[in-house]
Amino acid sequence: MPAKPDSAPDQLRSGHLGLMQLVGQSFSIGPLIDIALFLSIVAALAGAIGPLAVTMAALGMVAFSLVVAFYASETGGAGAMGDYMARAWGQLAGIGALGIYVLSLLFSGAAGFGIVVGEVISQFARLYFGVAFPWWAGAVLVCTAAWWLNVRGASLATRVQLVIVAVSVIPFLLTAAAAVIHAGSANTWSVFSWSNPHRGDLFAALLFCILLFGGFETVSSLAEEARAPRRTIPIALVGTVLGAASLLVFCSYAGTVYYGPEHVGKTWGDALDGFARMGGELLGPWAAFWIRLALLVDFSATCIGFTVAALRGIYSLARAGYLPRWLASTNSRGAPNNAAALVLGCALSVILVGLLIPSEDRFRTLFVAATAQGLLLVLVYTGLAVGAVRLMAMSRTPQPWWRWIVFPLATVVPGLALYGSVVPFPAYPERIGLYAGIAALVLVAAWLWVIRSRRTLHPAAN
Repeated sequence: MPAKPDSAPDQLRSGHLGLMQLVGQSFSIGPLIDIALFLSIVAALAGAIGPLAVTMAALGMVAFSLVVAFYASETGGAGAMGDYMARAWGQLAGIGALGIYVLSLLFSGAAGFGIVVGEVISQFARLYFGVAFPWWAGAVLVCTAAWWLNVRGASLATRVQLVIVAVSVIPFLLTAAAAVIHAGSANTWSVFSWSNPHRGDLFAALLFCILLFGGFETVSSLAEEARAPRRTIPIALVGTVLGAASLLVFCSYAGTVYYGPEHVGKTWGDALDGFARMGGELLGPWAAFWIRLALLVDFSATCIGFTVAALRGIYSLARAGYLPRWLASTNSRGAPNNAAALVLGCALSVILVGLLIPSEDRFRTLFVAATAQGLLLVLVYTGLAVGAVRLMAMSRTPQPWWRWIVFPLATVVPGLALYGSVVPFPAYPERIGLYAGIAALVLVAAWLWVIRSRRTLHPAAN
């Protein structure tokens, strides 16, 4: 007798994700990658005031998490970011925002980070095992694993993410605590002050600081599959951003005082592996090994998480008729299997392109993908934040006083990051990412023109 399917044909499986699984999805998107890799870029750009830049982004993104929670408490489905934008600015804006958001996910862990994931695996194998493991084999392995976990359903994927993050965060906390203790009398509040004489470009650093938090909102795409989503998703959103903000500020401060405010822009800024090196010097080789291993597995968790959200965005658009209907197909576990195949195809295509890139430049594709993702993501963030203020102003229902403070604040940091993404104009290779992001916006605009000209606008099924 055939097993009873977990969901109806072409429908997501409802009510099977609990709060901790939602936390696993939200918190797994990159905080450990950010510490191991991106904080060094923040140090290179901001110099001694890297912790100030991270703190400003943290405050802005905590405020923005409350904005997303405001939307999530009342609406949202598999294409939640589009649903939120439609509520604030109308249906066409919602479709466009979801298209931009899905492309930002493809530029990141769902496809764009594949080359770097392979490089990390190859370097780890060579450093610790003396094995020449091909980078492309590692990339294919991770992308295929993300596809397999996602077609098995969101429940398994989010559980794996939660376990990875819970184990991997330990060496980062130990290293940061050891660095603060080691600094002793060199601990200082001046790294949180604009007047620090060793400061760098704060506004340029803000774009990368926003990327430290980018992805927490992907949990919103699980609204149709969560239990009590209007309660649990806001809790997961705000709670994980608060946790990630505390972790990132602490680690940024620890690295800055360890390397020294006057030298951090060069010492940490020129060493992408600087946090692992710090762990090795302070705690021993085991800490460096654990941090590098954590980076590897967190990259994998990030690929899984971005794929979770990308699939549901594609599924939502296809279900509403804005993409080919076959992309709205689901398997017996309620997973968008055809959308998963499409995302896997995108990831494998990126890996093929990577074969044409010289080995010394492959790691730099991370910055290209991150720049493209950052441009698209901050545009969506800014639209949602300004839209929330607009909804409050138009509402006939009295709003809590704190929203009139927090929601306008949530518009500031994405706006500054958007400014920092083009001023000053990015150097090579980041400018390639900027051009790719602009090309993605042109593609979405053309797609919207076709939709509007055919008059195919109609409500998405939630």
